[in-house]
Amino acid sequence: MRKDSVERSPDHQSEASKNVAWYLLPKEQSTDRNLHIMLERYEPGGDFAEHQHDFQQTFYIAAGAFEMIIGGKRDLYHQGDLIVMDVGEPHSGRNVADAVSELLAIDYWPAEGAS
Repeated sequence: MRKDSVERSPDHQSEASKNVAWYLLPKEQSTDRNLHIMLERYEPGGDFAEHQHDFQQTFYIAAGAFEMIIGGKRDLYHQGDLIVMDVGEPHSGRNVADAVSELLAIDYWPAEGAS
């Protein structure tokens, strides 16, 4: 069993992006080293620039609201929404709420040859 909490210092902090993040399950600590789970907390106006990954990424909006551009399409996501992005899909986002917004990010590297 492994236990973690956001009731500790963040693992990542970016004043420019107005966010902090906790690595709740780092890839190195997952059973097959193919899963990474983190909670990202963004102040109002906080954002992340467009980027893409060599893994599948899923966001669960745990609190607040985000405007995201995923694969060139702009949309608004609210607390309770789940967004799944394919490998290599460009994405960016911005907290559009008047309060702190939180994203639960789940990164998954599929096993080689899995379909």
